[in-house]
Amino acid sequence: MGKIFVLAVSVVVGSSVAVASLVSAASEEFYRGKVIRIIVGFFAGGGFDTYARAVGRYMGKYIPGNPTIVVENMTGAGSLIAANHIYKVAKPDGLTIGAFNGNQILNQLVGAQGIEFDARKMGWVGAPGYNHDLCLLNQKPGSPVPNSGFPPRRLSN
Repeated sequence: MGKIFVLAVSVVVGSSVAVASLVSAASEEFYRGKVIRIIVGFFAGGGFDTYARAVGRYMGKYIPGNPTIVVENMTGAGSLIAANHIYKVAKPDGLTIGAFNGNQILNQLVGAQGIEFDARKMGWVGAPGYNHDLCLLNQKPGSPVPNSGFPPRRLSN
């Protein structure tokens, strides 16, 4: 029984290594000489753009075939234009990455206007960071409203 188990494990491990080598060789051949575009849904110089350019600067070194990475900005509608473009126009060939506001996926779920993509059909690569959004509410009447240059107001019932 022990020899059969060792033989089975050897076959599985050997097959896995062979398949991984073939996939790596195929990936290297596919990406060699290609350009991967990162489409950012916001203006140059902002947070999404900065992340995309930082990742893009080094990403090509870690992809077999060392493709060139180019960052393009496609602004408008809180990155909805970029998200729609990635889904409707960009070829699903592994050479386009979208960097748009993740809340656009929530907008699809709630049926917001202008959504022309199906997030379930888009592949998720990852995120360079995570936001921890927070909303605080106070039920006490007359609580001051935080402001940024506006005259103070009081909440009423």
